[in-house]
Amino acid sequence: MSGVLGETVRLLATHLYLFTLLVLTVWLPGHVALNYLEFFGPASDPTFQSLRIAFFLQAVFDPLVVASIVSALARIKAGLPVPYGAALGEGLRAWPRLVLVRFVIYAVLALPVGLALTLGGRGGGSAAGGMIALALGVLATVLVMRVAVVDSVVVLENATVRTAWARAVALTRGQRGAIFATLLLIFALLIAAVAGIGAAFRAAPELNHFVVRVMVDCALSVVQSAFPIVLFLFYWRARA
Repeated sequence: MSGVLGETVRLLATHLYLFTLLVLTVWLPGHVALNYLEFFGPASDPTFQSLRIAFFLQAVFDPLVVASIVSALARIKAGLPVPYGAALGEGLRAWPRLVLVRFVIYAVLALPVGLALTLGGRGGGSAAGGMIALALGVLATVLVMRVAVVDSVVVLENATVRTAWARAVALTRGQRGAIFATLLLIFALLIAAVAGIGAAFRAAPELNHFVVRVMVDCALSVVQSAFPIVLFLFYWRARA
């Protein structure tokens, strides 16, 4: 775990310019649109409109960012030059397959999550309903860890919906606990950073400006590239 985290920080620091370009290719216009809606959008439920756009960007265009980052990382590991255009071009070629594979996998994973939410709601706070919901939530987490490296499998091994699941499961075997702990730590650090930024905005409301918010959101998106980097490193170690 510590080795993967250390290499993630090193890769981010060494190739920050490249990862920033790849991330902001999608998320700069995305954050401009989202913050425009929040600051200047219609008064009638701008939050709902923002959520719709954010979901669309995450589901359809974020796989392009991930595919490009994974392609860049493979080139870095192979000692090859990594121009922005080459990484983005390879990401574009893998993009449709990755969107399709993610859709199928998330549809499967949504079943226990949906059951957990339904049972939790119907249980009315009962102990039995809560236990069942918790068990289904744990099941969903276990399934996610089993296929955690599926993005790298799709991008670098040309896997399809039919082959990606089994290959990802094979590569995560023996690493799932470390993957979960590493992702949880990064997630906790990110949440702490977001909470700190929110506190700063509340303490100094003049900072809560359209341009500042776009810049902060873009910076957070670049930091979140740590997630695909970590998962790629676990994939790379398993394949080696």
